[in-house]
Amino acid sequence: MNTTQPVLLSVEHLSFSFSKDKQILGDISFSVNQGSFTLISGPNGAGKSILLRCLKGLLKPSGGSIYLSGEDVTKNPKKRLHSIGLVFQDADTQIVGQTVEKDIRFGMENLSLDENEQQRRLDEVLALMNLQNQRDQRPRTLSGGEKRKLSIAGILVMDPKLIILDEPFANLDYRSAVSVLETLLALQQSGHTIIIVSHEIDKVLAHADQVLVLEAGMVAVQGTKHSVFEHLEDHGMYVPKTSNVEDLTWLKH
Repeated sequence: MNTTQPVLLSVEHLSFSFSKDKQILGDISFSVNQGSFTLISGPNGAGKSILLRCLKGLLKPSGGSIYLSGEDVTKNPKKRLHSIGLVFQDADTQIVGQTVEKDIRFGMENLSLDENEQQRRLDEVLALMNLQNQRDQRPRTLSGGEKRKLSIAGILVMDPKLIILDEPFANLDYRSAVSVLETLLALQQSGHTIIIVSHEIDKVLAHADQVLVLEAGMVAVQGTKHSVFEHLEDHGMYVPKTSNVEDLTWLKH
């Protein structure tokens, strides 16, 4: 991870329990630098999605602290809701507009942004997501990859400090997955800070600045892609046979 960038997100000793007898997350600590690309992985039931919802402000942590740009926002879920954009695994759950443009405008209208600012953000995100030609299209007619990009666009126009994506490649064919991955890397290149939760290591590991592997609600492995690579299989992660971490991408070299 590029340590020359300031820390955007800092999580310290975070825990979450549904009840005294059912702890889901235990003592999770990590930090995310501005402009970085973080991959969180782990087997099913490891607590990945619960962690995302705690960070976003949709669930209340049982313990620990969350900082954004050095500010303690642990007890300020509204601040996290506005500062962190979360793209859910099922893109359809986040699409509400009758057209692509109306869907992207929805959040901005709720913020009561003026028309000029809405138009500026709309044009910018349509170009960034390569959705200009689908502007007037009904979302239900989009491909899986286009729907995923539309759900990202709806988050982007809200200008979050951090973008988190839960299984962004789920149920996508090869071409759509590549398109979404290219979009995410372009977002990072433009300065956005991204966290991806994915068990599909082979698609994205080569691009990660840091990797966290959760197991049974704990951080089992943490570090750069190179330092964690040899330990992934020990923690239930499928890793294609290769001696070069840089090969683990769906993008052509």
